[in-house]
Amino acid sequence: MIRRWRPLNELSRRERKMDSLLNELWRGFSPRGLAEAQFGSFPVDVLDQGDEIIVRAELPGVEKDKIDLRCTEDSISIATEKSEQRQVKGGTWVVQESSFGKMVRTINLEAPVDPDNAQASFENGVLTITLPKTGPSKRGCSIQIT
Repeated sequence: MIRRWRPLNELSRRERKMDSLLNELWRGFSPRGLAEAQFGSFPVDVLDQGDEIIVRAELPGVEKDKIDLRCTEDSISIATEKSEQRQVKGGTWVVQESSFGKMVRTINLEAPVDPDNAQASFENGVLTITLPKTGPSKRGCSIQIT
């Protein structure tokens, strides 16, 4: 069977292919992804344990007094700054993967929590925040790290 060639159909098919390819390529460049690339990022685990939410953040090389936690009834924000302390004289970097500078993460929580009763601890570079679930509160607060 011979089909008639329709150049516009062929162009339309190629356009859909290019759109699909570009969408796949740019998927990682969301506003959130760009903000994390600009400020730096760190891994965060969020665990729902029924009556409380546990948030764990890996912050190796960060000092406890340089961590700022802010909590509202539906989100928690972790901000810190890591400064470079070592200086190299007379050498050339071969590989440098250590990150320095501001790091900020804001995590939206699935359930309302009580920011006034939140607890946080920092041990061996791991920040653990316990957020008890409750009804919505009217304001946010700062959390002290023990």
